[in-house]
Amino acid sequence: MELDDPPPFVTPASAQGQVPELDAPTDNPCPLCRRNFRRGQDRNRHIRTFLPHWVYCPFPRCPWRGDRQDNLKSHWKTHANCGQALKQGHCKIYDPALLIKSVVDRELSIESAAYAALLEVERRARELGKVGIWTDWWGRPQKIFEH
Repeated sequence: MELDDPPPFVTPASAQGQVPELDAPTDNPCPLCRRNFRRGQDRNRHIRTFLPHWVYCPFPRCPWRGDRQDNLKSHWKTHANCGQALKQGHCKIYDPALLIKSVVDRELSIESAAYAALLEVERRARELGKVGIWTDWWGRPQKIFEH
């Protein structure tokens, strides 16, 4: 290394005992669009956008669905007058982490994962009595799968 060269980029160790890597690779591609992500959690959040919404409002006549627990907390404030406490763990339609792992591990295509999620959304809608309330199984505009 020359004196005028900048020092190499060093990724800080996130936990004690880990050795920092020089020029950490960005080896977390989306299997569908091939976009690369520095962190696996960012890639997983991106993949989740190809799946139907997985969190629902437990209020009986409410059609709200989302893809983040913190958005449900914000939404629940609109039901402040109902006098019920929000039960966090009981508001999942399906677990997107399992499907995302299968997509990343190339056990499922994103289309197959989305189809499995849609089947679970339909099943849960029937179970929760929300068939007429959830007007579409995606809960948001559907992403188009492009290869």
